[in-house]
Amino acid sequence: MKDTDKLPGPTRVATFLLSLPTESAAEVLSFLPDGIIPAVSRAMVELDPRNASPMRIEELYASVAASPDGAVSVRPAGTSDLRALLRAALGNERGDEVVNEICSRREEETPFSEVEGFSPQAIAQALAAESPAVSALVLAHLEPAVSARVLSALDDGRALDVVRRMATLCPPHISTLRAIAADLADQLHTSGEDSELRSSAGRLQAIAEMLSHGGQELETEVLRGLESDNPAMAGEIREHMFTWDDLALVDHRDMQKILSMINTQTLSVALKACPPAVGNNILAGLSERVQGIIEEERELAGPVPMSDVLSSREEIMHVVRNLMESGEFRPRRAGEDLVE
Repeated sequence: MKDTDKLPGPTRVATFLLSLPTESAAEVLSFLPDGIIPAVSRAMVELDPRNASPMRIEELYASVAASPDGAVSVRPAGTSDLRALLRAALGNERGDEVVNEICSRREEETPFSEVEGFSPQAIAQALAAESPAVSALVLAHLEPAVSARVLSALDDGRALDVVRRMATLCPPHISTLRAIAADLADQLHTSGEDSELRSSAGRLQAIAEMLSHGGQELETEVLRGLESDNPAMAGEIREHMFTWDDLALVDHRDMQKILSMINTQTLSVALKACPPAVGNNILAGLSERVQGIIEEERELAGPVPMSDVLSSREEIMHVVRNLMESGEFRPRRAGEDLVE
């Protein structure tokens, strides 16, 4: 019996879901019985890092691939499986040669596969110590979705510099790529942050993304189940599902509903150093008279500590989350099309 076979059911399901792309995980989650969804959600956050190792994940995939009657379905062979098969067919020496050739080709195609296992925030932090040229080289060889999230975690000026260099990049020799990938992976391991699958914050973000792709019914079921015994966790997931930057996407009617519950002094502070897309959308929900009041209050307040700005924004986001919980405000969901 494999170690993963000894794990509780919700833990096995949670580990499997967290290893999948967000859309796929959301689809699988939507087919689970309602009664076990909260348990699976809790298991995602409480996942033991030892159960997220590559070896455990491979064992879990092998177990999932087995049909109910015990017959194993066709699945991609792991390196150890392939080595055993080729050794039996070709002899130990020739079998090892073929496996090593395959591994070498795979490494050439995806030299940064190990790096992609870490959170975008951790990768961005590691790249902060590298030159823009090296950062551009790394991001050009990561999966596009990962690169986009890493770029969003970089300072605006540095992100722009890196993008410009990516556009004019000259591909280096594979040995250079391997060296950079190995060095970056070492830095990430040394930093003490585990891969995104093992990181609690990363798992909360993953759950939030799953729910955003999984439909309103699934979202309600999961959050309601979590709130019954862990309201703090449910609140954190909600925070990941809707952030300050998402206010830029709120339509006019919903924005007016939100703003009707916030005083002008809070708004005037929250809008300081605000991203233009967010600030413009908020102001568009106010009358010209109120806009004038806020502008006057901003000028009278002068420079304020960033902690005060963040506190005012959190006050606004608290209003938003209360409206979401009551069903009075439903943000536009990922992949949701608008129609007239």
